[in-house]
Amino acid sequence: MNNNHKWGSSGEKRTITWEYEPPPELLQYLKDMQEALRYALQAAYLKATRNKQHKIPSPIELRRMIKEWFYSRYQYARHHINPVCKSAVALLKSYRKNHHGQLRIPTVKKLAVRIDAELFKLVEGQLRVTLQPFSYAWIPVNTVHKRYKDYCHGRVSEVLLTERKVCLTFVIGSGNKPLGARFVACDLNFTTIDSTTAVKDAQGTVHLEAASTEPLHRITQIQNVFSRRRRRLQLHIPNPQKRARKLRETRNRQRHRVIDALHKLTTQTVRKNQDTAFIFERLTGIRKNGRREANRGKKFRTQLNRWPYRLYQRLVEYKSSQRTLYVNPRGTSSRCPVCGENLKHPAWGISSCETCGVDYHRDRLASLAILCGGLRLCGSPFTVSADASWPMLKNEYLYAGGAPDAARAGWTEPANAPNGNAV
Repeated sequence: MNNNHKWGSSGEKRTITWEYEPPPELLQYLKDMQEALRYALQAAYLKATRNKQHKIPSPIELRRMIKEWFYSRYQYARHHINPVCKSAVALLKSYRKNHHGQLRIPTVKKLAVRIDAELFKLVEGQLRVTLQPFSYAWIPVNTVHKRYKDYCHGRVSEVLLTERKVCLTFVIGSGNKPLGARFVACDLNFTTIDSTTAVKDAQGTVHLEAASTEPLHRITQIQNVFSRRRRRLQLHIPNPQKRARKLRETRNRQRHRVIDALHKLTTQTVRKNQDTAFIFERLTGIRKNGRREANRGKKFRTQLNRWPYRLYQRLVEYKSSQRTLYVNPRGTSSRCPVCGENLKHPAWGISSCETCGVDYHRDRLASLAILCGGLRLCGSPFTVSADASWPMLKNEYLYAGGAPDAARAGWTEPANAPNGNAV
């Protein structure tokens, strides 16, 4: 399979983490790199503010700007300037993205350095970090880590060093996962995951198998509870420093609980769908575009900001042994996958097709359109109306007229308390 194909997997990276006690020379190196990162951030910020577009320089441009200062001040191997420049550019871009286009110099508090593969090597159970030519710092590797034996045969990619922990990343595959015999297309929504399952027979013909809806009660409940908790903290803690600390702790707790719930959900989903290729929409930039829509209210923006769609996709792609496909979301909710005509939406949750003469369940029909898009990427065009299984499954896609549904019972509405971009 071609690695450059547009729906190829992004790769197989695995990371192990362990605690350590840094030697004095490595601790001094972390402090020097922190100082260099602050200088690089200032240089990149000044460069960006001097042009009208506030264009942040690339890591190569930034390296040209600070290399004389770096080489005259530090005696480390010259390649250490590269991760410093990469980190500075990434921090500035992340700050601008998270602060609605505003550009400031982020505060660097932690001692942390991401080291490229050219500057370290695994030697007999130890991590050798090159500080200067022929001068090294040695870190014992936790070879008894439960995942070390599974990952150590792969290529070492990078190391993240802090004053307490080491994060060692391996690339254990080329990213060419096989394509499963079954397909599950998922339409990710704020409160549900609607899916369409199809299977390929021995002759290579694809047939529809099932349609389902997975509620996200647990995740919605966690977000609502912590949203109300933050509102109470904002109203009843007058001290600004204490209030900021409590709000930060609350956001971290919410993030950890949502991630735990997503891990359990994705593990269950992948185990239930063995030998299955998952198909998702490529939703890049959806938050940015959603905030620009003037007809959307505060409630919608709150849901959009805390919608963990990308984390769900990444966890499924990470855990699945089969290939994960991403399709263009254009037209998945506006064009009927059965007949190809434009859809109307007289009410939320309804997709009305005049050619078919029926009202479809909007989210389930979108998952069917995502399935058709994924099959086209695989070179297997699928015509819904010509498939023998469509008449049997058609009722699963029809709008139920607002009747109570067990899968949809107990929906919780998001609270109005602001929560930033917490997961």
